[in-house]
Amino acid sequence: MILSIDLASRRYRDNGIALVAGDRTLEFIAPAALGLTGEPQVNPFADAIARLAAQHHVGLILLDGPQGWRADWSPPGHARACERATRTPGKTGPPGVVKPGSWTRMAEFSIALFDALDARGWPRIDHGWTQGPAAIESFPTQAWRSLGHPTLPGKAKARDLAPWVQLLRAEGLRSAGWADASHDDVQAAVAALAGLQLLAGGLAAADVRGLPPTFEGGHWREGFIVSPRRG
Repeated sequence: MILSIDLASRRYRDNGIALVAGDRTLEFIAPAALGLTGEPQVNPFADAIARLAAQHHVGLILLDGPQGWRADWSPPGHARACERATRTPGKTGPPGVVKPGSWTRMAEFSIALFDALDARGWPRIDHGWTQGPAAIESFPTQAWRSLGHPTLPGKAKARDLAPWVQLLRAEGLRSAGWADASHDDVQAAVAALAGLQLLAGGLAAADVRGLPPTFEGGHWREGFIVSPRRG
């Protein structure tokens, strides 16, 4: 099983949570069903994610959010290598520096959540990963691109999700919950496809961008963004 989360830091209800089995059967989980309401907090969220993963024998957790800060040795520019490669709208510079500034809470929350999952047995992946539990950074917009599909616009512009649901169905994803799927759910679903490829064929099977995560100066830096590879 793959657990994919389209991450939000201000309200639990804005988190899309998708469980995907190896046969591409998909289930959406409402945060409230996990006892998560109000403003997200790192440790309660990490506990809930870890419990859900254990209950469903999850192999990989994907999170749509940064796992670290820019390394001092990274190529010049205000962004991690993976962010430059996938053209993310938010950029994490050195520790505490985020562009745009309005994204600071989200970046700090996401990095802290990766740390909390690491402490619960879900480490970041590097080039040495072959199998075993791991927390992986995703970026749904890049997932659509790497599959060769139009990207899903932001919530304000995506009034009709049906065309993107049809694309996911064409990718083999099956769910009884498509009719009620939110924008966040659909984004979590497309990102999950990378996890299925990783479990089936390792790092070479997916689209992996960036530099391996390293611990430097008391902070995690860089890291991979992993997206599905077009078949």
